[in-house]
Amino acid sequence: MRNECSVIRDLLPLYAEKMVRPDTADFIEEHLKGCEACREEFQSMKEPRCLEESYPARKTADAAPLLALGRKLKIKRIQTIALTAVFVAALFLSAFAVLDAPIYFPYSEELVTIDEQGEQGMLLTFDEKVTGFDYTVYEDPDGGDFCYCDIQAWTSLWDQWFAKGNGKLSTAVTTGQTKPVIAVYVPNDGSENICIGKYDPAAEDPIEKDVNYGSVTVLPRLSLGYYLLLAIAALAASAVWWLLTRKKAEWRVWAERVGLYPVSYLISFCIVKGISTTSYALERDFFLILFLSLLLYSGLLLAHNIWRLKKEIKESGG
Repeated sequence: MRNECSVIRDLLPLYAEKMVRPDTADFIEEHLKGCEACREEFQSMKEPRCLEESYPARKTADAAPLLALGRKLKIKRIQTIALTAVFVAALFLSAFAVLDAPIYFPYSEELVTIDEQGEQGMLLTFDEKVTGFDYTVYEDPDGGDFCYCDIQAWTSLWDQWFAKGNGKLSTAVTTGQTKPVIAVYVPNDGSENICIGKYDPAAEDPIEKDVNYGSVTVLPRLSLGYYLLLAIAALAASAVWWLLTRKKAEWRVWAERVGLYPVSYLISFCIVKGISTTSYALERDFFLILFLSLLLYSGLLLAHNIWRLKKEIKESGG
């Protein structure tokens, strides 16, 4: 009975803080019903006095490992909840990256048309299948007395599945200048840009359909491929660091923590871009990869800490 009382009294601090398992709590409560000494001990703990006043120094020292174990278990639970939240957020961001990725249209005559829009400029009208568009007006880089209007049109999986029936999109293109504007469709699929017309506010008939434009192709951006190589190099460097310091626990842990970011970046890259290293929407793709990699890195760090805590708890006999 004395041995049982010793065990119960060691567990009472954790029981008072509700940091024991339900079956352990049932065992303690059953013992308290039949042991007046332990019951008085527990009642004294519930009084508003600090642990050092409520227990002799020897008992406080005996309970210290259990209190440390309880704190580790509590930290582990909190980190597990945070890990779940982080990975749920990463899942939603991954779904957004895939579903909202632009699917650019090749050119067709019905895809986009241009018409005069009074004194405002020209009116671009897109086919119903177009759910997103953009245009950029800039002066001729070769010094010609006219401007270009590069036009892009796209849809996405999200729009195809959930945003149907919105009608045709249109916009008025204005330049604030009196120069003619050549409207050019940019297909973003490796094929040549298509001139779809010219707007000249000074002409008697402002819209000219048949315009000699020449052949121009917009190439995709390659920067994402360079960032991917940097991530692979960083992962390799972290692996070498880990191998060289595997006998030093503290350095090994830091090597693992640092190496988790390039892993996160590689996973994020595959989610956003798949196996392609080129992009026609560089800013969008880069920032999605960056934000998703930071979310995944936070989650992997939490998972790494939870694994280490679990290992410490197991080694301490918890």
